[in-house]
Amino acid sequence: MVRMTTLLYYKELIVEKFDKLTKNQKKIAQFLLDHPEEFAFSSIEILADKLKVGKSTIVRLAQSLGYDGFLELKTELSNKLRSDLSPTKKFKEALKSEPAKSHFISILAQNEVNNIQATIQKFDRELFNKAVKIFVSAPNIYTMGVGISYFIAEIAAFYLNRITMRAKVFTHGVMSFEEQIISLKRDDAILVISLPPYSYSTIEAAEAAQYRGIKIVAITDKLTSPITQFSDVVFTIETN
Repeated sequence: MVRMTTLLYYKELIVEKFDKLTKNQKKIAQFLLDHPEEFAFSSIEILADKLKVGKSTIVRLAQSLGYDGFLELKTELSNKLRSDLSPTKKFKEALKSEPAKSHFISILAQNEVNNIQATIQKFDRELFNKAVKIFVSAPNIYTMGVGISYFIAEIAAFYLNRITMRAKVFTHGVMSFEEQIISLKRDDAILVISLPPYSYSTIEAAEAAQYRGIKIVAITDKLTSPITQFSDVVFTIETN
């Protein structure tokens, strides 16, 4: 089913159907409205456990909203969020004004300076020390990311090796991240880069790693991003 969707569309759809939903379906629907990113990038098992409802109740809610099931609703919502969160889309919108078109290089440069300064201001030394302990005690460190996040993961692995830590970047190609995680040992560690638009394959892999007891340090844009629920240490950076 193809729909022209916005987040307002989901709100209107839920409001329209709300009175006919069961108590637990209303609970799930409200969570979708309050935390659309977490809903879109979580597995049905994670949602069921978090909301204390049955998986079948989540499926029935999706069907009540006109979807074949949870997977169709999740896929549509995650695709919408990826599009809305895309830095490229935000940048194009910002350049629509005439002043921005005339001075876009200086605007872009100043924006990056602002992001760096804002990131430094919220730097948490205690969290940093915790991440250092995880990496120092790990026999192997793996870095992971998709898209622009992959290049950051690759640079991170390079510099970790430069300071004599055994680091390797996960490739995103023939083997999925989840398949590559199978070979990891419990005392290994993973550095995950998860920036908008979020990659579902990264989040799935982090969930699999957490299940195996592997420590995860994440770099993301906000504490409500999907990767945080599977991470032991989370650093947030400005990406405006």
